[in-house]
Amino acid sequence: MAFEISLAGKTALITGAAGGFGRATARMLASAGANLLVSDIDMAAAEALARELEADFGVKAAANSCNVVRQQEVCAMVDQAVDTFGRLDIVNHIAGVFDAVDFLEATEADYDRQLNVNTKGTFFVDQAALRVMIPNRSGKIVNMCSQAGKFGFPTNVAYTTSKFGVTGMTQAVAMYAAPYNINVNCVCPGIVRTSIWERALDEIRERGEDAEAYFESRLQGIPLKRAQTIEDIAHMFLYLSSCYADNMTGQSINITGGRIMH
Repeated sequence: MAFEISLAGKTALITGAAGGFGRATARMLASAGANLLVSDIDMAAAEALARELEADFGVKAAANSCNVVRQQEVCAMVDQAVDTFGRLDIVNHIAGVFDAVDFLEATEADYDRQLNVNTKGTFFVDQAALRVMIPNRSGKIVNMCSQAGKFGFPTNVAYTTSKFGVTGMTQAVAMYAAPYNINVNCVCPGIVRTSIWERALDEIRERGEDAEAYFESRLQGIPLKRAQTIEDIAHMFLYLSSCYADNMTGQSINITGGRIMH
């Protein structure tokens, strides 16, 4: 028997939708039939994505601009999803930031930026989502985390701290939401060659060093010996947003090629 994930009739909200992970996830959920509110701090990019989803998949899509560290904007975003589509079934919270700053060089501003966006933003989004989902006694929330939410990386202490906060918050919110039949999980990607990685590799090239050799060296600690792809991550967001994950909650799922196994 063939199994197919269908989200027909569901409404999904995706934050950070214009970035690589967000866009791939939006396309995946739309291909499964979900209507979407795609939110990004870049409104023009969100609007372009909404038009693309409607044209490519025949679903209904709308755009939103939201800074997730501003609680009023987060609440307005969730309200827009309900006002536009009449319901909110799925939230994929992908918006986040990454800054690799040497620990002894890091400033209070460096620390605050990553904790505010990655951890406080998750708090605001999950809280606003639950206020809508609890009366309906159903829903799926999937937060973006990182392998840095499982293992302390010395190259980005503030980022690691922020992502450990997301794994803990996901467990706590999952416990809170469980009596209302709401699933809350998070996804922990490993090494994915996104625009962030490309900028880091460009800096290595500017120093006259071999960027590709450096990148390959980072893969040696991965049992499967390959980087993860954006699609690898989007597939897990799709799965956790579906009925196939109805009995999963409070989980932090590693997509790391075996680099992290707990």
